[in-house]
Amino acid sequence: MADAEEALSHVSARVLKNELMLHEAVIKNDAEGVRKVLKEPLDVNSRNNYGRAPIHWAASRGNTEIMEMLIAAKCDIEARDKYGMRPILMAAWHGHRDAVQMLINCGASLVAVNKKQYTLLMCAARNNRVDVLELLLETLEDVRLDATDAEQQTALFHAAQGGHAAVVQRLAAAGARADVRDKQGKTPLHVACERGHLDVVELLVRLGVDTNAQDEDGNTPLHVACDGQQTRAAQALLDAGCLTDPENKKGFTPLHVAASLGCRGIIESLLQHGSCINHHGKNGNTPLHMACQANKLETVELLVSKGADLNALNVRLQSPIHIAAEQGYTEICKLLLAAGANIDQREQGGKTPLYIAARGSFTAIVDMIIKTARLDYPANDAADEDGEGAERGGRGRRRWQLSREEAATGNERLRAVLWKVAYKQLAPGEWKRLAHHWAFTDEQIKAIEHQYTGPSSYKEHGFRMMLIWAHGLGPEVNPIKELYESLTAIDKKGVADALRKKLDQENEGRYRKCRNCNSCSIC
Repeated sequence: MADAEEALSHVSARVLKNELMLHEAVIKNDAEGVRKVLKEPLDVNSRNNYGRAPIHWAASRGNTEIMEMLIAAKCDIEARDKYGMRPILMAAWHGHRDAVQMLINCGASLVAVNKKQYTLLMCAARNNRVDVLELLLETLEDVRLDATDAEQQTALFHAAQGGHAAVVQRLAAAGARADVRDKQGKTPLHVACERGHLDVVELLVRLGVDTNAQDEDGNTPLHVACDGQQTRAAQALLDAGCLTDPENKKGFTPLHVAASLGCRGIIESLLQHGSCINHHGKNGNTPLHMACQANKLETVELLVSKGADLNALNVRLQSPIHIAAEQGYTEICKLLLAAGANIDQREQGGKTPLYIAARGSFTAIVDMIIKTARLDYPANDAADEDGEGAERGGRGRRRWQLSREEAATGNERLRAVLWKVAYKQLAPGEWKRLAHHWAFTDEQIKAIEHQYTGPSSYKEHGFRMMLIWAHGLGPEVNPIKELYESLTAIDKKGVADALRKKLDQENEGRYRKCRNCNSCSIC
């Protein structure tokens, strides 16, 4: 009994070895090796871990000599692998016309499909197998041109998705529909645009497909081209006369989509073809809102240059600068401020861009907004004894002129002076008195002090406030003189006098002598 079991085990091992040798020989296209091993005991339909038999490998390689030997050995020509692929589907998939023809002649099923319901025609069309496609169209009585797979996609759909214009052309000429839709409501034009297959896009347009067809999400082919950043496909659709501003179910037009992705070329094409630059979507956002939300600086710059409404409001009453301030996008805020964005607009909750930036602790944006608000401060409502403007903190007359080198040195010098005053000479709360003297608003002061860093944070607040104040001074104004007078005005004359004395000692002769006293730095 033991001897019989041992003999059986030996036979099984030999058979298994022969089957492995058969698979190896077929994979290597070794016809002589196949011929030799087929003389040994084995299962000609043995499977590997993918469920594939030797006939699958032979068909996928188009080796008709080996296929003949396997068929003569009574292999199963309808064997299916784990994906449901039969040998004839494998041959069509890999574009082996002669192998497909041989299997057809041997009676292979012409309606075979895999687990995804791909037909012979789909396998050929999907992989641009023109020779196989021609064979099927010429040979089969019922070629099932518009059969659909599990996603309701046809052979023409697969060809469009792969960018195979010649296959699309041939299928259309044979009568295949070019306006079919898959489960998501997409047409072949949608998928061609999505992948940027320009030849297919132009072909489908010539075939008369609907360029404004919407999928289940309301997206047209133009939406899809914009979302895929396919500039040439978008241009082809626009040149074909498609609608420029259709809304999808989110209320977005193609320009909204392009703006959110920063597609400069597409944006310019859309605007050239009449797209509305200030179109409000379902939530009220314009393309400029979208570009700000996505932090697309160059796109914001482009839209502003093309006339986008800087102060357009969405349903939350947010303007683009509200969104940029909320996200902390410093460069976009700088651009919008320079272009003239309204910083006094309040959103639905009553918050200004300044409040939003302060709440987010975006100090650079806070300072920029306050600087912008103070550009016109103060009004020309005072005059000196000679009748020339010399108003506090603002547009005094030109008392001297500085060279470029002197100006650069002066800026560093002024910064050092302001730092010393703020950090060494002002007590808690005194910076606010100085701020009120310089006409800072309560909101601006609160925004500055929102960034709390500890008990000594008032020093940082005062320094920031002074830098903002100095930024708004005209080139004709002596900032040291203005600081001296302002400190005196808030009852800090001791600090002012000490400042004057120190500066006169350190900077004698730095400025050209003024006409008042011929010597001091303050005058």
